[in-house]
Amino acid sequence: MNILSITQLNNLIKRTIDREYLLKNVYVSGTIINAKRHSSGHVYFTLKDEESSIDVTMWSSTVQSKGLVNAFQNGLLVTIKASVNFYNKMGRLNLIASDMQVGSKSPLQLEFDALQRELAALGYFDDTHKQPIPVLSSCIGIVTSSTGAVLHDILHISEHRNPLMQFKLFSVPVQGSTAGPIIAKGIEAADNDPDVDVIIVGRGGGSMEDLWCFNNRIVIEAIYNSSTPIISAIGHETDYTLADYAADIRGATPSHAAEIAVLPLATLQQNLQQKFDYIQYVMSQSLQQKRIELSTIFNRRLGFPALQLIHKQNSLLQSYKEKMQTLTSQRLQQEKHKLSLITQELSLQNPLRLMVKGYSKIEKDGNVVKSVQHLSKGDLFSISLHDGSIHAVVEEVLPNGSITEKL
Repeated sequence: MNILSITQLNNLIKRTIDREYLLKNVYVSGTIINAKRHSSGHVYFTLKDEESSIDVTMWSSTVQSKGLVNAFQNGLLVTIKASVNFYNKMGRLNLIASDMQVGSKSPLQLEFDALQRELAALGYFDDTHKQPIPVLSSCIGIVTSSTGAVLHDILHISEHRNPLMQFKLFSVPVQGSTAGPIIAKGIEAADNDPDVDVIIVGRGGGSMEDLWCFNNRIVIEAIYNSSTPIISAIGHETDYTLADYAADIRGATPSHAAEIAVLPLATLQQNLQQKFDYIQYVMSQSLQQKRIELSTIFNRRLGFPALQLIHKQNSLLQSYKEKMQTLTSQRLQQEKHKLSLITQELSLQNPLRLMVKGYSKIEKDGNVVKSVQHLSKGDLFSISLHDGSIHAVVEEVLPNGSITEKL
């Protein structure tokens, strides 16, 4: 078995790419995003289509010679001539562009730019309107689809960071021409819920068309008007919607949004320990100062009665110190025990966690079915799971507990 080092592997990849003639002269079309012009004049950007993206570099000499100084705009459709380059020290692949033919922005991009300018002028994206995210939340409202991976990712990250955290799902469609108003109502419902401390609005990746409902003006207004802080987690890291600009903070992914919203329980415990240590330090410093003061009084030779008083006060201070340390230690252990009990109880009672683990709910006409006596042959009913629902009809009811379903 031939085991390669990272350097050997990357050098092998680079030699393979450098020997491939077809990769030295390729034409690639896509939409420019994340365009950045370096102080040296080099331009760095990403080309993106509906499913993939790749980083591109155009050196300053090429930018100048091709007259492309002002040609790089986000959302612009372009075709570039380039060679494939592999930077072996970092293990990164990109394109080195030698020419670029500028097309035009897509109709959706033009509409996006116009609405962005309009809403920016109205102050919808101003930093002065942004709200801080609570350091310690007790309940998070999630505005997303109940069937997507977003919900699972947020719950998974939060479970590891703080199993005490509670959640409320405000299920909405996250794609389609009619989704915008429903998303706005979901945000408003979460904002009006007194239990919710922070809101996460999210969905998975997709094309600009797929994410377009998050550019809907009514969604932006709902985010802007929300008195509850909002974290956006829409699309992939390179995708930006107007909802991202309006939100109080943007999470690059749903998992990242959960990390922003949920403070790790370990951090809380560490903070508690730091405060305990600080109290002990202050007590120690105070006692030391009192000892110095007592020593000063003793050095003034106040006589034997004063010496007895000093020793008595010193013993009293020592007794207070030991008592304070004992009480503080006992209180800390009690709080840790309470925290452990609450963690276990909330973890067991979290309904969304049960749904993710495989539990289901059976409903008929909007009512929960708790017994076979509530169903008859031919009745329609639905089964709700964590990733969707099933509509079924009763074929036969068996009083011994078995139900034969015909889907």
